[in-house]
Amino acid sequence: MRLFLKLFAGAIVLVVALVGGFLFAVEHPTTRGPVRCWLQETLYTQSWEAPPAGTPIIEARLTTEPVRDLCDAADDPAIWVSDFIEGGVVVLGTNKQSSLNTYDIQGALIDRVGDIGAPNNVDIRVDNGRLIAMASDKEDSEIEVFELDLETGKLIRLDAAEISADVEDEVYGLCMYASDHEVFVFITDKSGLISQYLVNSELGRARKVRELRVGTQPEGCVVDDAVHALYVGEENVGIWRFSAKPDAGTDGHLIARTGDAGTLTADVEGLSIYRGEALEEGYLIASSQGDNTNAVYDRAPPHDFRGRFQLSFGGVIIGDTDGLAVTSKPIGEAFPAGLLVVQDGLIRDENGKRRNQRFAYVSWSDIEAALGL
Repeated sequence: MRLFLKLFAGAIVLVVALVGGFLFAVEHPTTRGPVRCWLQETLYTQSWEAPPAGTPIIEARLTTEPVRDLCDAADDPAIWVSDFIEGGVVVLGTNKQSSLNTYDIQGALIDRVGDIGAPNNVDIRVDNGRLIAMASDKEDSEIEVFELDLETGKLIRLDAAEISADVEDEVYGLCMYASDHEVFVFITDKSGLISQYLVNSELGRARKVRELRVGTQPEGCVVDDAVHALYVGEENVGIWRFSAKPDAGTDGHLIARTGDAGTLTADVEGLSIYRGEALEEGYLIASSQGDNTNAVYDRAPPHDFRGRFQLSFGGVIIGDTDGLAVTSKPIGEAFPAGLLVVQDGLIRDENGKRRNQRFAYVSWSDIEAALGL
């Protein structure tokens, strides 16, 4: 009996050690990528609904270099356009396993800032005369802060400006808002909480000024600064519009729904604003991840649905898209009406071979032609 108890106790210790070692490997920075990749490919089979018949397929003009980490890594882009930048644009893109990257107009990697946890969503605004980018760090529930050098397109990490987010669950989405010489950042977490902070990136300070809420898990968000409108994607429900002003109320309006009666297929992921020449002219674009499409709505209320489209590159569908970003500013001959950048979330090529994720560049002119905008 004693021998049996010793063997049983030894087996328990071994199981605990194995489980503990596995959990350590899942979370440790040097091993979490390969381990989570194995889990994803072994235990999780992705499936998508077919888009509605007649959905146009638009070919992306090019893609960025793949991120260096395997499986679900690339997530959210942001775009900054300036005459001072060679090529006219810098694209920021998160690698939520390790880094924040910048790319040029040809999709080549300019810079990579690593060892920053798990940056998920990114946005950029001018703050005190500097270009400040902020990224949500899922690993530490923090907001990582960077300055973008316009001469080089490189990122400078502002360690002293790092902001701790007061959240109920894991930090998830992020978007920035500039108004009356003040800069704010919105953070979403998986509980449904949306927190608004007034930030001073130079001093590394942030003060929570308001809390909003949706019923279930949100992620992507975007602010239309010109009209002080915040849009939040509640993944399984739809898109909410709130006032972005810190002294406004907390009531939101559901402007687009998922499901049979809606124009989106869950999950709702990235959101971005294509700004027209006049106030509120333009479009709201959303990643409808559940059917590998992108939905387009009028920027102005009541946000009428204008159509959806799929994307491809080299004849292969771009799908499982998390984040996206768009600008209406013309960028060279390839993007005369603006640029849409989307995360290509698929991790298998047309032959079933595993590949690393990347971002795709799409000409807005091609979208206008396909949807008759």
